[in-house]
Amino acid sequence: MDTKKIGGFLKTLRREMGLTQEQLAEILLVSGRTVSRWETGTNMPDLSILIQMAEFYAVDVKEILDGERKSENMDKEWKETLSKVADYNKLEREKANQAGNAVFGLTFVVCAAMIVIQLLMTGDVAVIAGETVVLLVGGVAYIGVMTYNGIWESGSGFKSAPFTDVLIAVVCAGAFAIALAICYIRLGAATSKAVHSALIFFAGITIVNFGVLRILAYFSYKRKDKNRNLY
Repeated sequence: MDTKKIGGFLKTLRREMGLTQEQLAEILLVSGRTVSRWETGTNMPDLSILIQMAEFYAVDVKEILDGERKSENMDKEWKETLSKVADYNKLEREKANQAGNAVFGLTFVVCAAMIVIQLLMTGDVAVIAGETVVLLVGGVAYIGVMTYNGIWESGSGFKSAPFTDVLIAVVCAGAFAIALAICYIRLGAATSKAVHSALIFFAGITIVNFGVLRILAYFSYKRKDKNRNLY
């Protein structure tokens, strides 16, 4: 297989469509640098992307692999085989995403539990607040990247819905609010004042958590909808 020849053919096909590397990269949801590597023969597209490119350029996959146009159509059975292989590769990537998200989720829960325990043991609200912000920012950043790449729901198995988002927001905020109330009481605050502060904290964090989850769900939906409309 002549990757340089294939790259030159991909470059020709792109120019025939009047697209820049950046425009094609946006359509295929990859980086412009990735497209450049394909066209120089440094790297080859994944099979799933290869089939998408063949459909987009209205050529056969075999023509791309040969690096030149052919008059005959690709054998139907060969195309079906490639599609099955592409589906298999996609399934393998989803399994890898799920494994990575499981590790991240476990780490996030353990860190959150340790913060609550530390709050109950030390009562140092300032330190815990900083640790909590770092944990939340890290979690939102990770989920945001997954959402941007369109693999948040497929990689996590999590299906976002208003009811589930509310439930998650309430449970997470409730755990920290209870710990905060206990901490205030241990520091000598009146029970009524501690409960009042904890309720304010609970309401604020619940709203913030729910808002973040809904925003992520919206972007995830828009990303998936864009993928469906490309072809």
